[in-house]
Amino acid sequence: MDISKIMTALCGFTLAICLTLSITTLTVLRNAVKENDAVQKEAQSLVDDLNEYAEILRQEEDDDGSLPTSADPSGTVTVSSVFTVRESGGKIGVYTQEGYLIRLLDVSVDSLPPADREALQNGIRAESWKDLLSLMEDYGG
Repeated sequence: MDISKIMTALCGFTLAICLTLSITTLTVLRNAVKENDAVQKEAQSLVDDLNEYAEILRQEEDDDGSLPTSADPSGTVTVSSVFTVRESGGKIGVYTQEGYLIRLLDVSVDSLPPADREALQNGIRAESWKDLLSLMEDYGG
Protein backbone atom coordinates (compact mmCIF):
# COMPACT_ATOMS: atom_id res chain seq x y z
CA MET A 1 0.00 0.00 0.00
CA ASP A 2 1.22 3.44 -0.91
CA ILE A 3 2.08 5.93 1.88
CA SER A 4 -0.24 8.54 0.33
CA LYS A 5 -3.18 6.13 0.58
CA ILE A 6 -2.37 5.45 4.24
CA MET A 7 -2.14 9.20 4.94
CA THR A 8 -5.43 9.80 3.11
CA ALA A 9 -7.12 7.06 5.15
CA LEU A 10 -5.72 8.48 8.41
CA CYS A 11 -6.85 11.98 7.49
CA GLY A 12 -10.32 10.70 6.61
CA PHE A 13 -10.53 8.77 9.88
CA THR A 14 -9.34 11.81 11.86
CA LEU A 15 -11.87 14.03 10.08
CA ALA A 16 -14.69 11.58 10.88
CA ILE A 17 -13.70 11.55 14.56
CA CYS A 18 -13.51 15.36 14.65
CA LEU A 19 -16.93 15.71 13.02
CA THR A 20 -18.46 13.20 15.43
CA LEU A 21 -16.99 15.01 18.44
CA SER A 22 -18.15 18.37 17.08
CA ILE A 23 -21.71 17.16 16.55
CA THR A 24 -21.76 15.60 20.03
CA THR A 25 -20.44 18.79 21.60
CA LEU A 26 -22.99 20.95 19.82
CA THR A 27 -25.80 18.62 20.89
CA VAL A 28 -24.66 18.77 24.53
CA LEU A 29 -24.42 22.57 24.39
CA ARG A 30 -27.88 22.86 22.81
CA ASN A 31 -29.36 20.66 25.56
CA ALA A 32 -27.58 22.68 28.26
CA VAL A 33 -29.01 25.91 26.86
CA LYS A 34 -32.53 24.42 26.82
CA GLU A 35 -32.12 23.21 30.40
CA ASN A 36 -30.80 26.60 31.47
CA ASP A 37 -33.82 28.30 29.90
CA ALA A 38 -36.15 25.94 31.75
CA VAL A 39 -34.41 26.64 35.08
CA GLN A 40 -34.57 30.40 34.43
CA LYS A 41 -38.30 30.18 33.68
CA GLU A 42 -38.90 28.17 36.86
CA ALA A 43 -36.85 30.63 38.90
CA GLN A 44 -38.79 33.56 37.41
CA SER A 45 -42.03 31.79 38.23
CA LEU A 46 -40.88 31.39 41.84
CA VAL A 47 -39.89 35.04 42.00
CA ASP A 48 -43.35 35.99 40.74
CA ASP A 49 -44.95 33.77 43.40
CA LEU A 50 -42.78 35.35 46.09
CA ASN A 51 -43.66 38.83 44.87
CA GLU A 52 -47.33 37.90 45.30
CA TYR A 53 -46.49 36.63 48.78
CA ALA A 54 -44.66 39.87 49.60
CA GLU A 55 -47.67 41.87 48.43
CA ILE A 56 -49.90 39.84 50.75
CA LEU A 57 -47.51 40.57 53.61
CA ARG A 58 -47.68 44.28 52.84
CA GLN A 59 -51.45 44.11 53.10
CA GLU A 60 -51.57 41.95 56.24
CA GLU A 61 -50.04 44.23 58.85
CA ASP A 62 -49.63 43.14 62.47
CA ASP A 63 -51.83 44.71 65.15
CA ASP A 64 -49.09 47.19 66.02
CA GLY A 65 -48.91 48.32 62.39
CA SER A 66 -45.60 46.69 61.53
CA LEU A 67 -45.12 44.19 58.79
CA PRO A 68 -44.25 40.62 59.73
CA THR A 69 -41.15 40.92 57.54
CA SER A 70 -38.49 43.59 57.44
CA ALA A 71 -38.91 46.48 55.01
CA ASP A 72 -36.37 49.05 53.96
CA PRO A 73 -37.26 52.77 53.68
CA SER A 74 -38.31 52.35 50.05
CA GLY A 75 -41.04 49.93 51.14
CA THR A 76 -39.39 46.85 49.65
CA VAL A 77 -40.25 43.77 51.67
CA THR A 78 -37.42 41.34 52.39
CA VAL A 79 -38.75 37.84 51.91
CA SER A 80 -37.14 34.94 53.69
CA SER A 81 -34.91 32.68 51.64
CA VAL A 82 -35.65 29.63 53.81
CA PHE A 83 -38.37 27.34 52.52
CA THR A 84 -39.98 24.06 53.50
CA VAL A 85 -41.16 21.53 50.95
CA ARG A 86 -43.88 19.25 52.35
CA GLU A 87 -47.04 17.35 51.52
CA SER A 88 -50.14 19.45 51.08
CA GLY A 89 -53.44 17.79 50.19
CA GLY A 90 -51.77 14.88 48.41
CA LYS A 91 -49.48 17.18 46.39
CA ILE A 92 -46.08 18.75 47.08
CA GLY A 93 -46.26 22.25 48.55
CA VAL A 94 -43.56 24.90 48.90
CA TYR A 95 -43.91 26.95 52.06
CA THR A 96 -42.11 30.03 53.32
CA GLN A 97 -40.42 30.05 56.70
CA GLU A 98 -43.51 31.80 58.04
CA GLY A 99 -45.75 28.96 56.83
CA TYR A 100 -47.32 30.56 53.74
CA LEU A 101 -47.96 28.21 50.83
CA ILE A 102 -46.38 29.84 47.79
CA ARG A 103 -46.39 27.00 45.27
CA LEU A 104 -48.26 23.73 44.87
CA LEU A 105 -46.50 21.33 42.51
CA ASP A 106 -48.62 19.13 40.30
CA VAL A 107 -46.94 16.00 41.65
CA SER A 108 -48.93 13.40 43.57
CA VAL A 109 -47.22 12.33 46.79
CA ASP A 110 -48.69 8.84 46.31
CA SER A 111 -46.53 8.36 43.20
CA LEU A 112 -43.31 8.82 45.23
CA PRO A 113 -41.24 6.17 47.01
CA PRO A 114 -42.04 5.64 50.73
CA ALA A 115 -38.82 7.35 51.88
CA ASP A 116 -39.71 10.51 49.92
CA ARG A 117 -43.28 10.47 51.27
CA GLU A 118 -41.96 10.25 54.82
CA ALA A 119 -39.48 13.07 54.22
CA LEU A 120 -42.27 15.26 52.80
CA GLN A 121 -44.50 14.51 55.80
CA ASN A 122 -41.74 15.79 58.07
CA GLY A 123 -40.91 18.67 55.72
CA ILE A 124 -37.71 19.17 53.77
CA ARG A 125 -35.90 22.41 54.57
CA ALA A 126 -34.37 24.38 51.70
CA GLU A 127 -31.82 26.91 52.96
CA SER A 128 -31.49 28.78 49.66
CA TRP A 129 -33.11 29.39 46.29
CA LYS A 130 -30.66 26.97 44.74
CA ASP A 131 -31.65 24.23 47.20
CA LEU A 132 -35.33 24.93 46.56
CA LEU A 133 -34.94 24.77 42.77
CA SER A 134 -32.97 21.55 43.13
CA LEU A 135 -35.67 19.96 45.29
CA MET A 136 -38.39 21.05 42.89
CA GLU A 137 -36.43 19.60 39.97
CA ASP A 138 -35.91 16.34 41.88
CA TYR A 139 -39.65 16.00 42.42
CA GLY A 140 -40.49 16.96 38.84
CA GLY A 141 -42.03 20.35 39.57
